[in-house]
Amino acid sequence: MDPEYEKKMNSCGIPKGHEVQITVREATGKMTQGKGALLWTKTSIEYGTMHAVIKDIYKTLPEYRGKYLNIEVWNKTIGLKGEWINHHVPLNRIPRTL
Repeated sequence: MDPEYEKKMNSCGIPKGHEVQITVREATGKMTQGKGALLWTKTSIEYGTMHAVIKDIYKTLPEYRGKYLNIEVWNKTIGLKGEWINHHVPLNRIPRTL
């Protein structure tokens, strides 16, 4: 895969001032690709990096540390969407990218 494209997908192309919608759902299982119950959704222009998005998710849902989540980040300004199915939330750190 093209490294520049992969970098853009990992960051969802989030510069400051872009409208970003975050949707977090429960993971239904490690092997299934289905989506579980909606846990949290937010639309905002306050994010400048993917790390800020991840930090907000981890602060909002601390009870899901050590578990799996389905995370969808959509940059509405440029129409770029990233989806992470069965993302494992680490117990003691906040990663830079999903």
